[in-house]
Amino acid sequence: MKCNTKNIVVIISVFIVSFVILTINCDAAYAKRRLKFYAPYPADSYTSQALEELTKMIKEKTDGEIDFKVFPSGQLCTYEDSIEEVRAGTIDASFTWLTKRYHPKLDIGNLPGLCTNGFPEYELMFLDSNSPFCKLIEQYSNEAGFVSLGGWVDPRIGFILSKIPQNVKNNEKKNISLRVPAMPSVRDMAGVMGYNTVTMDYAEVFSAIQTGQIDGASNIPAEDAYLQARDMIKCFDANNMGSTPGWLIINKDLWESFGEKNRKIVQECIAVQLKKWVPVARTIEEKYEKKLEEHGVKVIKYSTEECIKRSAEVRAKVWPKYANVYGKDTLKMLEEAVISNQKKLSGK
Repeated sequence: MKCNTKNIVVIISVFIVSFVILTINCDAAYAKRRLKFYAPYPADSYTSQALEELTKMIKEKTDGEIDFKVFPSGQLCTYEDSIEEVRAGTIDASFTWLTKRYHPKLDIGNLPGLCTNGFPEYELMFLDSNSPFCKLIEQYSNEAGFVSLGGWVDPRIGFILSKIPQNVKNNEKKNISLRVPAMPSVRDMAGVMGYNTVTMDYAEVFSAIQTGQIDGASNIPAEDAYLQARDMIKCFDANNMGSTPGWLIINKDLWESFGEKNRKIVQECIAVQLKKWVPVARTIEEKYEKKLEEHGVKVIKYSTEECIKRSAEVRAKVWPKYANVYGKDTLKMLEEAVISNQKKLSGK
């Protein structure tokens, strides 16, 4: 009996030692290899340049223990597939847009009117780690099998139009066919704003406008409007109503392997880079809106009061349709966050 007990103790001890060695080796493997960071935009875009500076800073602050290589232009896969790759560990981290493919609530950022007043509101809603929205994404990401690192700098978006509606600033019916992505809440948003919606892949948008198949498209940044569509449009409606945020995510096992000290360093580096690059994003947005105007394209801008009024109207008609998806309490919490942010920015 004593012999058997001794043998059991030896076996358990060997198992524990083996497990510890295996864990150490796994963590060491992460540290030794160059980690892959997915980026959807070209290398010369400010979002990709910001990621380059972020990963460089992380490497320096962790004394080379965490070393990412940014792969821009979506060269590894599509932005949506990058989420699955991060979950599997074949890509280590990603700057992407979250979709319901991996969790029924992860596309909550597609709800219109979360931040229509441009970057100041974007910062409060999507870049503040303590915001209700960020806390929701942390929860949904964990349930989906990866870790949320928070929002990232991403261009604000508007509508490009080949003709100028007289009632562009209100939600009355417009005789305009508008391309929307295959996102139900974005389609509903455009419908409430008075447009006839057409679902179409982004790659087809500009040729479809040229041929008159559609009159315009939603979810287009000012930069893309100028670089790709300035000769085929008459109007850029900078309504910011569809405010889908870009998001940073990382593999769950990798994140745990960093340890508390390095996890804190990564989070601090993200905060520093956001503080630096948000003003850059604002400047670039203003630059391309000005270029559009100089090219003869009418740029529709909104006062804070106009943003608040139209946003409330759109939310009131669209959000209730998604109460069964996201939950009434969740929508109420986000509604309160939107109103709170708008009050802060208007000085009330």
